[in-house]
Amino acid sequence: MTDSLEFLPDLTRPFASEGALAWALRCACNVYRAIDRRMPEASVLTAWLNTYAAGLGLPENSLPADDSSERSRRSGVPSRDWDIVRRALDLAAVRQSEPDKLDRWVAAFERRLALDAQETLILTLALRYAIDDCMEQLYDDIARSRCRPSHLTAESRLIALLLAIPQADIENRLQGGAKLFSSGLLSIGSQGQVSAMTPLVNLIRRDTSPAADIYDQLLGATSAVPMAWDAFRHLGREAEVVAELLRAAVTGQETGVNILLYGPPGTGKTSFAATLAERIGARLRPVAETDVEGNEPTRDQRLAGLRLAQRLAEPGNTVLLFDEAEDLFVKHFSRFGEARASSRVFMHRLLESMAVPVIWTANDIEALGPAVLRRMTMCLELKIPTLAARTVLWRRMGEAEGIPLEEADAARLARLVPAAPAVASAALRATRLAGGGPETARLIVEGIARAVGGGRLTTPEAERVAIYDPALVNADCDLVALEADLVRPGASQAVSVLLSGPPGAGKSAWIRHLAGQMGLTVLQKRASDLLNPFVGGTEHNIAAAFAEARDTGAFLVFDEADSLLLDRADAVRSWEISEVNEMLTWMESHALPFACTTNLPERLDRASLRRFLVKLRFDWLTEAQARLAFRRFFNLSAPPELDALRTLTPADFGLVRRRIALRRDPADPATLLRLLSTESADRIGSRGRIGFGTEFSN
Repeated sequence: MTDSLEFLPDLTRPFASEGALAWALRCACNVYRAIDRRMPEASVLTAWLNTYAAGLGLPENSLPADDSSERSRRSGVPSRDWDIVRRALDLAAVRQSEPDKLDRWVAAFERRLALDAQETLILTLALRYAIDDCMEQLYDDIARSRCRPSHLTAESRLIALLLAIPQADIENRLQGGAKLFSSGLLSIGSQGQVSAMTPLVNLIRRDTSPAADIYDQLLGATSAVPMAWDAFRHLGREAEVVAELLRAAVTGQETGVNILLYGPPGTGKTSFAATLAERIGARLRPVAETDVEGNEPTRDQRLAGLRLAQRLAEPGNTVLLFDEAEDLFVKHFSRFGEARASSRVFMHRLLESMAVPVIWTANDIEALGPAVLRRMTMCLELKIPTLAARTVLWRRMGEAEGIPLEEADAARLARLVPAAPAVASAALRATRLAGGGPETARLIVEGIARAVGGGRLTTPEAERVAIYDPALVNADCDLVALEADLVRPGASQAVSVLLSGPPGAGKSAWIRHLAGQMGLTVLQKRASDLLNPFVGGTEHNIAAAFAEARDTGAFLVFDEADSLLLDRADAVRSWEISEVNEMLTWMESHALPFACTTNLPERLDRASLRRFLVKLRFDWLTEAQARLAFRRFFNLSAPPELDALRTLTPADFGLVRRRIALRRDPADPATLLRLLSTESADRIGSRGRIGFGTEFSN
């Protein structure tokens, strides 16, 4: 073998591609030094030089003829021809090449990741192989001449030959925990082949130079827009805990910190992640949400992106966002169509070793599995905000977009689409661009609601504008005295209230008034919100309702409670009993106020009645109250015949007032009396007792 090559500076013609051929030539020289002319690689090297002679600036006919026969490969290269190859390599190697964009990218990683000289050479070789035909041909031809088996040891032996580096050093730098692989810059295929990160290869192919901050080029910049912290006040104390945890993790550079935000689409998980980062003064950086062409990344590309993000992100100032975590944990398919599950051990170790905190978002946490969930530092469910919270959001975001919304307009929009802040923000932005106001916003939001409903408008949340008027409530308890006891300083908030009575008697209006007196928002749940046809579904919804009230500090109200607390003695199916048991369990342990309303108290389970601290009965209006309601609603004196209507409620007067508002001419007392009589017709009841008595004493 030849110990060294001479460099003869007598050529002036430049290379066809300076960086590419110069680097391949360097590898060719290393091969020449390491092999004997009788080895199969010698014929391969001679053939390669013949192919690229012109690009290397070699004079015509300066190389021995290319003999690629099987006999030639077995016998090697004659001694005279091998000497000609040496002189040709001497002649070509004198050319000096300028660094190209690939070299500049390698230099950028060398600085950013503190790569050593051998790691830099390995990365360069992998990139040259992916981009430069001359390097690819030299690499593949030598590999084929060796008939190498498909495993990493053979690959490292070939790399060691091309780079003139001891094989042991190559193997150390190709280990899974070594910098090149742990960063995701290199990966190992199923047959042991080493390949460079696809987004990086594509950037170099597009002739893109590295920027000062290469993170955005490789992994993308976040498009998530932070919102006001109050936009997520419905998340309760848990949101503050997440922020405090993240702040400590970032400033203390804690490892293995993973925050999971989960919930159905449209609940604002990505927006909350951006808001969290802004809250703690950290930079939010996304993880490979697209490839460098803006297309959908593969699972392997997202995993490589996550590993690289951990290396490129600045510790102490950065939080990573991995949106749609299901991409990483669900089964993926090989290029041959085979379903492959990710290595659980690998993913678990990856989560535990994160150097930079990661916020994960997921719509379906079942895809992650219990083992992954146990490795999350904290999991926070993002729920749909309450109607009251959404109404406030619509007004605030309207102000931000220059579209002032009245309370009624904001409430109407909030009822149409029960979704998160991001939906409101997008709809109001569209309204601003269209130059519209509240009515334009309504049209846009209705379009969203119709699309979400599969082409139909879903039933919006009922508009609850009932106004509590104590003079028009016929209850079996002194409500004023009861309110004073419940709202006094130091009073326990673990209060359970059962309200029975006919529809429209004022039950919901009073409970909302009480919640306001206690300084609480109302979380109202109808039976239709909770009942689920699947086994266990209703129980899950009941538990979620109590948990939401606890998390948001709300006054929980169950309408139509007789559907949820049906007497178990009448049950014919096991799930009917389990639903009641679930309600009773939560009623005993809930530490905040909650109330149940029912029109049919006789259907309630007897055991449930003992769980209520306060039981109130609302009845039809008395004769005096009915006359007072007539004056207040219609500004007229009540006719004597009104006393004959024994089953009137405040809601009846409100409905009749809305009806007469549609008339061109004002209604006379006789017409009003007829309309009220129609509303109360066929009702069964009297001014006597209904249901059961109160157990609350003043």
